[in-house]
Amino acid sequence: MDLRRTRYLLGALLSWGASACHGTDGPASPCEGADCAVPGLTRAFEQGTPSSVVRPRTGFGGLKVRRASGRTFVLETTRDAEGRDTRRLTVSARDGTPLWRFDAAAGEFLSDFTVHPSGEITLGVERTGATAEAFDLVRLSVEGQVLSRQPLPAPATLPGSDLGGTLPSPAFRMKSPWVHALTDGWLRTEARGEDVAVAFLSLVAVPEGGPDTQELASGLMTLQWTDGRYREQWTRVVDGRHSTQPAAWAYDEFRWREAALRPLLAVDAEGQLVVGRTWNSSRCMASSRTFNDFTSVHCRSGEDVTSPVDTERQPFAVTAFTPVGTRIGTHVFVPTRTAEFVVFDMAVRGGEVALAGTVVTEDAEGTIAWYPSAPGMQDRMTPYDGYLGVWSLDSGALRFEHRVDTGRADHFSALRWTDAGLVAVGASGWDRWYGGMSISRGAGALLALASADGQTVRTQRPGPTGQDRHFHLLGVDADGDSLVAVGLAEAPMTHSGDGGHLEAMTFGGLGVELR
Repeated sequence: MDLRRTRYLLGALLSWGASACHGTDGPASPCEGADCAVPGLTRAFEQGTPSSVVRPRTGFGGLKVRRASGRTFVLETTRDAEGRDTRRLTVSARDGTPLWRFDAAAGEFLSDFTVHPSGEITLGVERTGATAEAFDLVRLSVEGQVLSRQPLPAPATLPGSDLGGTLPSPAFRMKSPWVHALTDGWLRTEARGEDVAVAFLSLVAVPEGGPDTQELASGLMTLQWTDGRYREQWTRVVDGRHSTQPAAWAYDEFRWREAALRPLLAVDAEGQLVVGRTWNSSRCMASSRTFNDFTSVHCRSGEDVTSPVDTERQPFAVTAFTPVGTRIGTHVFVPTRTAEFVVFDMAVRGGEVALAGTVVTEDAEGTIAWYPSAPGMQDRMTPYDGYLGVWSLDSGALRFEHRVDTGRADHFSALRWTDAGLVAVGASGWDRWYGGMSISRGAGALLALASADGQTVRTQRPGPTGQDRHFHLLGVDADGDSLVAVGLAEAPMTHSGDGGHLEAMTFGGLGVELR
């Protein structure tokens, strides 16, 4: 029996012996009574049976979901057999009854949305045909009416010190490098009450008459909603001029390609803002030149720094800002004994940041526990585990981490921080050959709940399992004692579109509820 399967079986036996409740990873308290009666989401994971709904190809798949005020909001995408993709925001009642939707017009890319306490929505839109000033903010009423649409303003409050002598003024072209059907996009939105915070990744502005550039810079802007318009409060550079790009050969079934570039944004209850992103030597040097966060020597040789085109091992950095825009500092994180590591989502609460992604672990001798695709096979598959970790924004100290192993490859693509703990969703059961990035076996959906103290991780594997296609989840939200997740059904694998077979690159939608 190979090392990975031995480790999996031993972990399962230890988990079963520690608790009468099934589906846990790590120590758990014994249940009280035969029915394991516990409140909220914990009870749903222990006793609930997830329900799933599959939309056939070429239907809309879900990218992000939020529940608020008894309604469910989903950002959806589709791709037809000719390779054309489009997006929409749908809103439904708790029982699934459709209420209204906002469809992207031709030449529009819906990047992200956030729901305000009033029930109104801010939607981030990019006009893909524009060469500059392409980002728009759309404010929608509770009933879906457009209250305002305006370009994200050119920053007027950016401190000169943020330019660092390397960025022009204006610094940002307000235009993304590229987008595709599954990309979240480079414009991230988070509500601050009825106001909004926006993190963005932009091409660097080109002086009039100057040469074009594909270099990037990222920023953070807060805007106040007043008199039916958004007005800039403050703007800061997050990372100055850099050249981050995904490797050309990276696959994108689970958003590996965009993970290298994508900014993540969170706002905690006290108003502190946190921007997260993959860290590399180019972004490190930009931070070193402008903010003196790191030395140039560290940016070239530090263990927590990687190449700007690295796809497999991507250290993760977060930079925190006060509610009025003061830059607090940057922390970089990569787990110990890590051959590969990618973060796909983050959440912030109580001075801590939680990360969700995937990891390939080395033992003390640097050995990786490859596993065969089937008993008796001599091939070697890469042992990805779903990764969950929580660490301090102040010190960077790790409070807990879990590597979730359900037997084959696993990863988490979306995360929410709830009173019951961390809820994460993604994919499990797929195979990737150790010698390349191609996936050879399809995925099934994965749900997980990590307890608030980090002692227990409960998992569920709902819906269809993949063999020749993928079924996986890309968005999650939780509301009291229930969970809703969205993703893709019958999604393509690495080489599905080889030979120009665009119809094989279509997908359907996957919806999961657990209560």
